[in-house]
Amino acid sequence: AAMLYGQTPKWIDWLDRRLPGFGIPNLALYLCGAQAVGFFFVLAQGDRAYNLLALSPNLVLRGELWRLVTFLALPLSLKPIWMVFILWFLYFIINSIEQEWGEFRTTLYMLTSVVLTIAFAFAFRVWIYEIGPLQSSLLFAAATIAPDLQIMLFLVIPFKLKWSAWIAAAFLVHDFVTAPWPLRFYGPVMCANYLLFFGPYFAGRLKAVYRRKKFQQEVAAGHVHENEPTE
Repeated sequence: AAMLYGQTPKWIDWLDRRLPGFGIPNLALYLCGAQAVGFFFVLAQGDRAYNLLALSPNLVLRGELWRLVTFLALPLSLKPIWMVFILWFLYFIINSIEQEWGEFRTTLYMLTSVVLTIAFAFAFRVWIYEIGPLQSSLLFAAATIAPDLQIMLFLVIPFKLKWSAWIAAAFLVHDFVTAPWPLRFYGPVMCANYLLFFGPYFAGRLKAVYRRKKFQQEVAAGHVHENEPTE
């Protein structure tokens, strides 16, 4: 499957050929399941649950390796009604990505974000207590693939996916401006997989715009005829 309009990063094609069967089917079920378990665990145990689930570089180095995975269960909300909506939305956007990309690329996209987060935590020796940027990263991918796809916000309000992505981007910018150092870089790092995957697509679009503008300038100057094809 193409990444987007046939513009797939070469390194992804290379990995796809060398890692057959790497993808996890129904990845949405695993992440939503982890979120549900984490939600009830935190409700029952409070701060103790947060401390057990969170990604702590120092504690990982002391042997608590489960933290490399369990931080994905840190609940995105502690309000039951909001959590139901979040799980539904998360399941929807991950499935939308998997239907377009297939299991391998969807798994690789999320794994890249997880690895970047772990690298960030170890580089700056910070605890990771929330994974909101991961949801934003997944939303950005789904919204780029199908920007005009309409969802029913709160099951009643029609809302295009691209609008949700712009709102998520605004929150990331807000966090970048207001969060303390070095946590202000957590969101951009966790969403860096988006640029890694979609960089060639946006680069292609910019080149197409540039070529079209250059062609129009040459037509205006009389150097070429308007019906001549652009390169």
